[in-house]
Amino acid sequence: MNSLISQEPVSSVSGIGPRAVSALKRLNIGTVWDLLMHFPTGYQDRSHITPVSALNKDGEYAVVRGNIARTSVNGTGNNSIFNIFLTDGTGTLRISIFHFKPFQIQQITQEEDLCVYGKISFYNGQPQMANPEFLSAAAVGNTFTPLYGLTHGIKMPVMRKFVDAALKMANSDNLPELIPAEYLTEYSGRSLLESFLTIHHPATSESLARLSDFSAPCCKRIIIEELTAHQLSLIRLREMNSQNNGFALKPVPELLKRFIAALPFQPTNAQKRVTKEIIQDLMSDIPMNRLVQGDVGSGKTLVAAMAALTAVGNGCQAAIMAPTEILAEQHAEKIAKLFAPLNIKTATLLGKYKAARRKEELRLIESGEAGIIIGTHAIFQESVHYANLKLIIIDEQHRFGVDQRLRLRSKAEKDGKTPHMLAMTATPIPRTLAQTMYADMKVSVIDELPPGRTPIKTFMLSIDNKHKLIPKIMENCRKHLQVYWVCCLVNESDTLEECQDTENARDYLQENLPGLSIDIVHGQMKPSEKEEAMIRFKNGETDILVATSVIEVGVDVPNAFLIVIENAERYGLAQLHQLRGRVGRGKIESYCCLLCSGNISPAGIERMEVLKESTDGFYIAEKDLEIRGPGDLMGTRQTGEMIFRAANLFRDEPLLEQGAEIAAAIHSKHPELESSLLKRWYPDGEKAGKA
Repeated sequence: MNSLISQEPVSSVSGIGPRAVSALKRLNIGTVWDLLMHFPTGYQDRSHITPVSALNKDGEYAVVRGNIARTSVNGTGNNSIFNIFLTDGTGTLRISIFHFKPFQIQQITQEEDLCVYGKISFYNGQPQMANPEFLSAAAVGNTFTPLYGLTHGIKMPVMRKFVDAALKMANSDNLPELIPAEYLTEYSGRSLLESFLTIHHPATSESLARLSDFSAPCCKRIIIEELTAHQLSLIRLREMNSQNNGFALKPVPELLKRFIAALPFQPTNAQKRVTKEIIQDLMSDIPMNRLVQGDVGSGKTLVAAMAALTAVGNGCQAAIMAPTEILAEQHAEKIAKLFAPLNIKTATLLGKYKAARRKEELRLIESGEAGIIIGTHAIFQESVHYANLKLIIIDEQHRFGVDQRLRLRSKAEKDGKTPHMLAMTATPIPRTLAQTMYADMKVSVIDELPPGRTPIKTFMLSIDNKHKLIPKIMENCRKHLQVYWVCCLVNESDTLEECQDTENARDYLQENLPGLSIDIVHGQMKPSEKEEAMIRFKNGETDILVATSVIEVGVDVPNAFLIVIENAERYGLAQLHQLRGRVGRGKIESYCCLLCSGNISPAGIERMEVLKESTDGFYIAEKDLEIRGPGDLMGTRQTGEMIFRAANLFRDEPLLEQGAEIAAAIHSKHPELESSLLKRWYPDGEKAGKA
């Protein structure tokens, strides 16, 4: 293989066919590099074999090896259970296999001896293991066994084979060192490839705690390269800003007055101040590149509308891009209502539109009849032609990384001129971090909430007492109110046994709340399935939505009166605050229940207390940075919705400055390495930056 790992499609990996390619796409894995970057969510210790006589703890996991003494079958048809009685000279272990196929049993029983790994339970004093994983003797060694995030169609052993095959493909030619060794002295000369090998197959001498919180040297080696690449991308964006000519727009005070007069409320002082800062930027022929931070419910949509109005008042167009179709549709409804009194037309591009509707929307955009265009990233497809686009507004900036920003700037350029860009986020970022992470952007803060909002009441409850919520949920759902129930896992986990998963949570709620409609949303579902479930909930067809944190940035559901967050101690404060913001969107009294396990740490309790006493997202973000220790970070890292793939904005703050220093040195002394680093971490954006 001659091409670089970052450019090699995942289909080139041994054993990955069309079906697997399609399944891996749901995990955002499209290249060999993506597969290497699919880090373990945890590890199992399978480094030693346990004698059957030493199995004495119910619920423990163990590797057992022995000979088949006898077999038996209980039941018939689909309900039959195949039993294997495994003896190792010290005792007998009963292995029960459910939903088996005859050829599987034939394969298993052909072996003279078996090696199995699974969860131990006891029946009448006899140890047993249900549906264990069958291992080769060679699999029991001196390394920990990785656990990976999965999706429908890919099981754990298969995912391990895929990652191992990707590791075998990697070498110093297709995964070269791109940061000079003199800048990496504190990483003991560890190469990038060695770091990947250690993360995916750590020796039992490695610290599991440091691997889990991503603070091990092998993890930091990958993190520092990503942070360096990020800083190089910011340098490139700054250079693009200074080189590109923008469009100077004139202020439209009379139009703005008419717009505000038609509102059923007055903008807050913070909204007025930030709008003034934006208009000041729009008046310059240097393209605006501004980030607006506003807490949940601070009124960012209104600020976006007033910015767009300035473009429309100059006879130009503004495009508003949201991360999901359901959010785009929500924006479209709000924006259309806001501009109706001024007879300003809007156009919306959604994937669900049929050909005739899409054709009409494209006509409105190309002709210039539509002054404001709303949609997902699809609004920048090649088939979309703008009459006079001068302003791009990106909603939920943290969902669009540098790659997308570089690509977007390039696509939106016309005749050598670049439109103004305004990014918005509801994720409060401490100012020191914002200055580092968004160094190419000016930052505005909407630090005031509109008056009259009913504050959300937040309380803690032990998981052992969650049954106390049931009567209140039943009572309120009968009044057509709704509930979010958030879990940190999609499926049961071997390594996080105390954590509730969406499947078991739904079963628990269905059993205890008969007659209520309960739906599930999680990151492993197809985007269309997630959208449909969210729409059902928004339309009031579902009483309870059981979800992972994919609903962190979601839709307005005014009837949602309660959000329950299981294992709340496993989330960061900032993320909990974002989740809490899913309720309190209407006029009803709303609640946030933090369900915590009995062994919550003192630092965890401190975080919960901060959330109970404050609704200020910026204060909460600062406290999160101040008190969160590495032991409190969630071991199962969430995927798919972060700018970074290895780095973490809060956890890795001490490395940010070092990444900036290395980037500056490479930019000035090693320009030949700069493009290679950007190509590795931001392949599409690197091309755009050169376009």
